[in-house]
Amino acid sequence: MAETWDRVVDVVVVGTGGAALTAATLAHDGGAEVLIIEKEPMLGGTTAVSGGGVWLPGNHVMAAAGVEDSREDALAYIHRVTGGLVPDPDLLEVFVDTAPEVLRYLEDHTPLSTHIQPLPDYYWPWHFPGTKLQPGRTVEADPYPVGDELPEWKDRIVKRGTLMSLGTATTLTEDLMPQTPELQEELRRREEQDIRPKGAALIARLFKGLLERGVETLLETPARHVLTDDTGEVIGVVAEHDGRPLRIGARKGVVLACGGFEWNPALVRAHLGYDVYPLSPGGNTGDGLVMAQEARAELGNMTSYWGTPVMFDPDITRDGEPVPQFEWGRGAPASIVVNRKAQRFANEALPYNDFPKAFGVYDPDAVEFPNAGPGFQVFDRTVRDSQRILSMFPGQPDPDWVVKADTIGELAELVGLDPAALEATVERYNGFAEAGVDEDFGRHQHGLMAPGAMKPIVEPPFYAVPIHPGMLGTNGGPRLDRNGQVLRLGGGVVGGLYAAGNTAANVFGWAYPSGGGTLGNGVVFGYLAGRHVAARPPRAI
Repeated sequence: MAETWDRVVDVVVVGTGGAALTAATLAHDGGAEVLIIEKEPMLGGTTAVSGGGVWLPGNHVMAAAGVEDSREDALAYIHRVTGGLVPDPDLLEVFVDTAPEVLRYLEDHTPLSTHIQPLPDYYWPWHFPGTKLQPGRTVEADPYPVGDELPEWKDRIVKRGTLMSLGTATTLTEDLMPQTPELQEELRRREEQDIRPKGAALIARLFKGLLERGVETLLETPARHVLTDDTGEVIGVVAEHDGRPLRIGARKGVVLACGGFEWNPALVRAHLGYDVYPLSPGGNTGDGLVMAQEARAELGNMTSYWGTPVMFDPDITRDGEPVPQFEWGRGAPASIVVNRKAQRFANEALPYNDFPKAFGVYDPDAVEFPNAGPGFQVFDRTVRDSQRILSMFPGQPDPDWVVKADTIGELAELVGLDPAALEATVERYNGFAEAGVDEDFGRHQHGLMAPGAMKPIVEPPFYAVPIHPGMLGTNGGPRLDRNGQVLRLGGGVVGGLYAAGNTAANVFGWAYPSGGGTLGNGVVFGYLAGRHVAARPPRAI
């Protein structure tokens, strides 16, 4: 029986993050009629609230800044970082070969313009082959006058990210610069004129390009199901709009780029195995994953996520509830992180993607998960006086919520740890710090967060702040081929179904090569998906 449709277009793109908008751009430019649907009332998904970096090896912006790169170097670095534990090794070459093309295309055909970020590849202290130092392979969208360029949509794009560690009006480059009077004046101008940086700038620029193309976007329109024909090909979606079902036919295909499943506790427990606190927008509940499974997609990378340790600050809330925050002070010289046994359990200076994975380690001898959160970041007055930690600023009084004591033993009692155990752990670390060699975890050699910086924890008062495993998003989902097509369980592809971004299995597997690895992965496969779906012959539906 023929389907009855409320709308029929060539391509339906589900989501409005960087991967989705890139896919929509390429699909339109390939001659397809495109409709974008978004679950939330705001545009941009996780991309909009992010730092906005896009890791694209070999791009022309790097070259213009005098940073040389090569296919061989990029692949050497990625192969070493991923260790071969990826859903499909061939896709690493596809990523590296396509990355320069993506940025060149978007800058030539959309309002996107970018600058190089001062971020190194995250494993530079390990001296892996092909590593790029500061600056590296990450670009960032230039600030964009959203108020002037998108007046009817400005209230549908976030004004700041969820990471309070990043400035509202600054680029990431400027976050790492001295706050000079000239910069302060520029930031004031941006606030007054509604000029937005980071992920919001990336979304606004790509979305402006789609508006100029006449591509329609429906907000508050969650996709619920994909529809297939008798052969298993995807021919449309069922969404909701204005409180009623909306059946949308897709003559060429559907692109799922609607985020991960980090806000679905059942899916997180089922696939990750322990509680991990998300920093992304709350709409990422696995809709794309569920729809891909409806179409018999083959899944990959389901136990992985883009990690970051998180902390909670009673003074930073949303709707009255504390909001997970990016860590502060981890890796500071006179600080350590301990578990509930008052023991260190990892190199505190590890890249932020890696450290939270240590919370989920299983001890088969003890038959337990010894690092199950929360852990505690323990530090002394020298750290407190030298850097911000959550809403605690150097030189300001201690807030009422922070736990502190004049001795390590007293501090342990206040947070429910064994005093003798914490004293022994601190004493052992202090010995390593004095000798300059961390015999337990090699912190004197490796790390991203202040690598090699170790000092004894000896200056009272001593502080303890709970620290939890967190994530910027999950990165498991349907496996892809080199065109962004979803692989079918049992072999072949699911005709008419594509995925990109955090909805899909991360091409890097468990790894996070550098800042912007999330968006780099997403826009590359969004580009490939959009280009390929537009070239498919339309089906009669």
